[in-house]
Amino acid sequence: MKRSEILKPLSREHHMALVHAKRLLAFSDQEAKAMLDYWCEVKTVVLADLNRHFEEEECLVQDVNEPLLARFYDEHRQLRTLMHADNVKQLKTFAMLLTDHIRFEERELFPCLESVHYARLCRNREG
Repeated sequence: MKRSEILKPLSREHHMALVHAKRLLAFSDQEAKAMLDYWCEVKTVVLADLNRHFEEEECLVQDVNEPLLARFYDEHRQLRTLMHADNVKQLKTFAMLLTDHIRFEERELFPCLESVHYARLCRNREG
């Protein structure tokens, strides 16, 4: 299924988040310093991008009654905590959860929202 115009920008943003998650996971197989150095380089931008992205998604699904949103909100909460990690174990957990969360949104949540809740998404985007 082609992604709707409403969700296309969010899907594009997922790509960059996956790049950062993949790099963090690749560094996790190396020495801890490499992973922490990389995160130190990109953390400010990634945090700002992810926080804005989460807010956009949450505004878009406001007042949508969908059971899949329980997982969506729970993972956003976990990611918001983990993104402030300062050790390799937590950063690896963050990267794995971010990857899984994006897959969940792209494969399950977004198709559901487009097929069942599209009218509500349109109203939320407008207003």
